[in-house]
Amino acid sequence: MSIFNTTMSPRAPATDTNLLRKKTKQGANFQLTPLCCSVLSLLFMSVSATAAETDDNTEALPNTTLDTIVVTANPLYTIDPSEDNDLYNANVATVGTKIPDYIENIPQSISVITQSKIDDLNVETLDQVAKRTTGLRVLQNDDGRSSIYSRGYEYDQYSIDGLASPMASINGSLPNLAAFDRVEVMRGPSGLFNSASEMGGVVNLVRKRGKVDGAQTLEANVSHPDGYGVSADLQGGLNADDSLVGRTVVEYNQSANPVVDDIGGKDNENSTIYLSVDKQLNDTTKFGLGYLMQDRQITPNNGLPTFADNSLISLPYDKFFGAKWNDFDSQSHDVFADFQHQLESQGVISGGVRYTDRDADYNYAFAGSALENNRTSVAAIAADIDESSLSADINLSQPFKFGDQQSEYVIGADYKRFKTNNESARTRALATGLTAEQINDLAEVDILEQARLGQQGFALTHTENTLKETGLYGKVNYKPIDKLSLIAGGRLSHYDVESDDKIANAQTSTDSSSKATGYGAVVYEVTPNINAYGSYTQVFTPQYVANQAGQLLKPREGDQIEIGLKGHWQDTLSARLSGYRLTDENAAATTEDRDQVALGERQMQGVELEVNGEIAPNLQVSGGYSYLDSDIKQASTDRDDGIFLLMPKHSANLWVSYEADSLLPRPLTVGLGVNIVGEFSSSQGVKADAYNTWDAMISYPFSEQLTGQLNVYNLLNKDHYVRVGSPNTFNIPGDEREVKASLSYKF
Repeated sequence: MSIFNTTMSPRAPATDTNLLRKKTKQGANFQLTPLCCSVLSLLFMSVSATAAETDDNTEALPNTTLDTIVVTANPLYTIDPSEDNDLYNANVATVGTKIPDYIENIPQSISVITQSKIDDLNVETLDQVAKRTTGLRVLQNDDGRSSIYSRGYEYDQYSIDGLASPMASINGSLPNLAAFDRVEVMRGPSGLFNSASEMGGVVNLVRKRGKVDGAQTLEANVSHPDGYGVSADLQGGLNADDSLVGRTVVEYNQSANPVVDDIGGKDNENSTIYLSVDKQLNDTTKFGLGYLMQDRQITPNNGLPTFADNSLISLPYDKFFGAKWNDFDSQSHDVFADFQHQLESQGVISGGVRYTDRDADYNYAFAGSALENNRTSVAAIAADIDESSLSADINLSQPFKFGDQQSEYVIGADYKRFKTNNESARTRALATGLTAEQINDLAEVDILEQARLGQQGFALTHTENTLKETGLYGKVNYKPIDKLSLIAGGRLSHYDVESDDKIANAQTSTDSSSKATGYGAVVYEVTPNINAYGSYTQVFTPQYVANQAGQLLKPREGDQIEIGLKGHWQDTLSARLSGYRLTDENAAATTEDRDQVALGERQMQGVELEVNGEIAPNLQVSGGYSYLDSDIKQASTDRDDGIFLLMPKHSANLWVSYEADSLLPRPLTVGLGVNIVGEFSSSQGVKADAYNTWDAMISYPFSEQLTGQLNVYNLLNKDHYVRVGSPNTFNIPGDEREVKASLSYKF
């Protein structure tokens, strides 16, 4: 959706205002490294060149007639919503950048899951779409409570329009998709604009915005096993001149977990309310406000125990190792404000603020030991979690001419504060020697209250963790010649970390420090359709682990080298081939005397191949292959290092859809997809076989307004384990076949 009155070309030639912008990273000590010095020098030249250009323009004589200049701008000024077309391919991304850029110009691995693909898959949560995305590994749990990994590392934050907040599976903070136009996924460290983050990368969700002539949509669906959903998406002008535009999205879904449903457990419920208002103040300035509420109510299912020899229970298996009263509730509120202003110099100033408030509480039982004679002990867990976050950013993106080529620099500042208050309790001795049916009928126990009362066998923890970070960053995309782009970036970050143990009443553990991190890359146009690239990125991650002296461990630090090829054809098809090596050091490790030290070191390397878009008329594909090899150079903890065992070396996915426009009065669309996961195991020796599952879809518009769609998930109803854990828990079978029928009405 264009925010300025500027005519754009689909893809600008390199000599036009085809401004290159890049992603970036973090990680080092507070000192001016050679890379940072290079960035500062380039920024100085960039600003000087911009100023010189302005001075030259002001010296033109009043009566001088200048030649007409046609500016063919790049997405610096606009990015069309993916809902405006039916493509699986997206040319432009914002993840890891401040202003949109063509994906082939961004020298890191990026996927954009468009609205068309989300609609065809008919999925509702981030983890549902992630397990059908190249290079992502989902450790599945209840929808909205799964863990998403990339290159061996869990995404611990997700951004909305570039503004981050924490994301944790146990807190159920994975977002619903109803409010978002597309999902942008970057793999590998992202330290320049998303500092103090995990090594695996960044997920950015782009909000839906209202349009004056946008469609109004009502939708309903029913599914088997038991489930249904309804949604409304309404938008339009709110004043006489249509300079004020609003959008409202409301969605509710309810579904039954079959094994929970069989014993009378509650259905899972998922709700979204989204409101946005955007005001075009004038031809060059736009301001927006938004609000998002997400509510999730789940009957948690922690999976199955193993037998005593660590072998998995044969599937299908329809028993629930949990209590009827198992319960998880969470609610989050997000408030947004943002603006963009175009300068006469063709630069853009943009800024935004996001405030998030989340509450979650849970209380549930699950198997506490391996299965012997069909009996197990019973464990339980509970928590009361309050979480708030504030993210803010302001930046300037400015094109400049240095020599004969058009280049660009970005400078900006950001701030974030993450605060989590977590009171939790657990027990491994709620009961012993029970069958699954007896666990189902257990009398309800308030696990948290029992732990507060100091009951034997119940452990209580209560921590408050706070991260504050302020950063200054800069990036230059410089074109010395037509086909070559040199990209450098640097960031100065100051962070404060506090970890307060409210049970021990001990002095708060703190860490306050500054970091300088750098980023460098090169992009070369091999052919008009193919770019080669190489990049180096840094990142750091503060730790909340304290040693016996009460001092927080120094941050983990990581970097990545990536090389690859990216191609684009006719703006409808894109592909990439990338190889990478990622290193991570200073992970918390436990010594023989139970102290904590920062010495863990890991190395990840791999190859990814991905294709998205139209490969023939009416035939679209989205899929790829990923190879991941992990190497523990210096062990940290069994749990943390064991995560890498759950990452299969080989995984692949493919989704194909075809629109047959000559068979029936209206075009019929059919889709078929497969998701393939290689064998994997847990740190406790539980092993799972490789598996593949198939999905299918058929969609037909009965009229211009009314469309029907049928989706089938796990089409062949294959029994498989999607996750394994310990002998007592997190051995989770994949979902059985599900059939979902939907009707959508647009007016």
